[in-house]
Amino acid sequence: MDMTMQLSRTVKGQEEIFNLGHTLRPRHRQILFSVGNGISFRELRSKLPNCVDLETMVNDLLQSGFIQSLRDMATEHIAAAAAPAQSPTCLEAGRSYVLEFMAALVGTKSPAYRQMSEVQDLAGFNAVLPVCRRIIAAVASPHQAAEMEAEAVKRLAG
Repeated sequence: MDMTMQLSRTVKGQEEIFNLGHTLRPRHRQILFSVGNGISFRELRSKLPNCVDLETMVNDLLQSGFIQSLRDMATEHIAAAAAPAQSPTCLEAGRSYVLEFMAALVGTKSPAYRQMSEVQDLAGFNAVLPVCRRIIAAVASPHQAAEMEAEAVKRLAG
């Protein structure tokens, strides 16, 4: 496995950590918890030096959709940007939702709030949404950030 590969929890991974119904074995949950919102495989290996099956377990988590590489996340955003144009109403619904969410938790003076308020198209939305997610994760919780992102994408889809 590439030691520089950046790993991050997916929404499914966030739900596994923060909801009551746990489906993973304890060692897989420990890895999922250690991955957090972003870590390289090298850093993960140094965090869990005694885990001899780390590579196999990370691959299991990748295959089951609990984590993803940042390379995969970039591909998702590119694919979303290449998708058929969203209606302006859907884009506005997603953007408004993120702005309301951020105003409640972060306030309107945040640079991320300003960036999202200036979004005019889907590409801009896809570029700013991860920034907003990171801010919410830092200020509130990764779980709330994942919920915000999932709901914004849902509203964007119509």
